[in-house]
Amino acid sequence: MFNKNLPLRTTLVAAATMGLWLGGCTVGPNFHPPQVAMPKHWSGGNTTGTTTASTHPATVAATQPAAKPQSIITTKRAHLATWWTNFHDPELTALIQQAATRNLTILQAQVAIRQARYARDIAAANLGPFVSANASYQRSGTSNNLTKAGGTRSTGNMFQSGLNGSWELDIFGGVKRSVEAANDNLAAADENSHTVMITLLSEVATDYITLRGVQQQLFVARTNIHLQQQTVTLTRRQFQNGLNTELALADAESQLATTESQIAPLQTQQQQLIYALSVLLGQPPAALERELSTPRPIPPVPPSVPIGLPAQLLLRRPDVRTAESQLAAATAEIGVATAELYPTFVINGNLGFSSQSAANWFDSNSLNWGIGPSVSWAIFSSGQIESTIHQNEAIRDEYYLAYRQSVLTALQQVDSAIAAYTHEQEHEKALQAAVKASQQATKLSLELYKAGLTDFLNVLQAQQSLYAAQNSLVLSKLALSNDLVSLYQALGGGWHR
Repeated sequence: MFNKNLPLRTTLVAAATMGLWLGGCTVGPNFHPPQVAMPKHWSGGNTTGTTTASTHPATVAATQPAAKPQSIITTKRAHLATWWTNFHDPELTALIQQAATRNLTILQAQVAIRQARYARDIAAANLGPFVSANASYQRSGTSNNLTKAGGTRSTGNMFQSGLNGSWELDIFGGVKRSVEAANDNLAAADENSHTVMITLLSEVATDYITLRGVQQQLFVARTNIHLQQQTVTLTRRQFQNGLNTELALADAESQLATTESQIAPLQTQQQQLIYALSVLLGQPPAALERELSTPRPIPPVPPSVPIGLPAQLLLRRPDVRTAESQLAAATAEIGVATAELYPTFVINGNLGFSSQSAANWFDSNSLNWGIGPSVSWAIFSSGQIESTIHQNEAIRDEYYLAYRQSVLTALQQVDSAIAAYTHEQEHEKALQAAVKASQQATKLSLELYKAGLTDFLNVLQAQQSLYAAQNSLVLSKLALSNDLVSLYQALGGGWHR
């Protein structure tokens, strides 16, 4: 107990010193980042060999495909903060930069960080003292029935003001653990905002690349429509001159109509992609219609794609780091619950003035004060505290398993993206050969048909094969660029650490 003869300042200093000395004890387990065995190499494809990739075509499929340079996946250290610049498409870069600052989902994630920061500050405030001020005035009178016989009612004033304070000494570290958990939750919110950013930027790139692919499909369709219109004109002229059958004319017109029917769905898809991109940039759906309606080529893949080693993935993937922060917060909550097993020490104090007259309300004779510690201890809780500790331990174990799952998922996504990217390049290479062969077959069949050396059915089949091959080549180029976006996303690219 504090000596009442000690000055107030000396008493407060002594109490604070005792609290700081005792506060070195922190109950509960300390967090240590989990050790996860990472593979030495990626297994999704040959990251040291070479594969064939597409280049940036001025047009697609209408001319014979040219030789393409190689796109190599290497394990060199990756710099992925601005991976979209590897496509060398200024419009894509501009869209991503706008989305990063205007997208409403990103803004929501940033607000969540602010909430977590204030929650941390609220928890940290419990480490310091709380002081409240009060003032009151009361005029009162006693009951006549409570006075002695013949007595009179007494009335009087009461003027009071002062400060009340309390300071819980965090002797066993329960408050420190709660601050630790709040800091970890803040870190998780920050990492989650990076995850949202990565997802957003990948979605913008995917929608933009898909939009350019649809525009190239429209180009292919219109090119083939022009070719098939010439065939219909030729067949009609031959039919009118008695050199061909009505069936041949009907087949030619049917093929033309079928190809023309592809235009409207592609135009619908183009509009929907433009609307989606506008909303991703936090704008009304039609805001980018004029800007994006002009057809442009599919952004090409770069000649080299450095992706680093698997061990570097834990540093780049914000979702893995989110899982780690959540595990750390859950570990700290065990300490918060464990502190309930121990006594709670609080220093209470008050300083004020009390008087019956306003004239001498703040005189030294009106001063009153008090200071002293209080202790509370839940010595019996029917097992509630112990159960809470065990519950938090189970939550910690759940987050540990979630962390391990996030690592495995990250590895799976990277390996899958590597495999898709590698195999799609082989697919595109085969389609380039198919387009070349189809163009030659179409040219020869039409020449032989004009010379009367082959049946018209061969012309139709050649043109159908050409359109199918050209369209498939566009889809392959589209898939290849989108596979690279998926690879960058899986690697955790698109934010700064």
